[in-house]
Amino acid sequence: MTLPIPYSGGGGELPAYTGPDVQIGDVRVDGRAIYTPVGVWPIQGSRWMVISQPVPMTTTAGWGIGLGVTSAILAVILAPFTCGLSLFLLFGLFFLTAKTHTMSGPLIVSIQAGPFHYMAREVVYSPLHAAEALQRVNFAQALASRY
Repeated sequence: MTLPIPYSGGGGELPAYTGPDVQIGDVRVDGRAIYTPVGVWPIQGSRWMVISQPVPMTTTAGWGIGLGVTSAILAVILAPFTCGLSLFLLFGLFFLTAKTHTMSGPLIVSIQAGPFHYMAREVVYSPLHAAEALQRVNFAQALASRY
């Protein structure tokens, strides 16, 4: 296995890049190069592939658990005044039906620049985070194809 030779920029063949840098997992990309933990490669002609494996999760909302416990405590306190029947206990059960929907899982980005290959991994926590990570990869692909 050969390690990549650091990319020097190639002299004056590429115009200066003044745009933003993009971070994808442990890889940083600017308009001239791809900076990985194993080396620096030119971005020109690089190929990018994304594998998204998020898992949707449904959990009971934290605020629902808190309100359910509070309602149960109020039901116990007010039980002597209502002959044992308290509507707070029923309201507490309704609060426990509140659910939150999240997602978690890896977003794996495969980068190939010439003979070199690297796989970056980023864990996404929500659909918005996954969409934002895909936008960063699309931006890096656009930078790779602009020359």
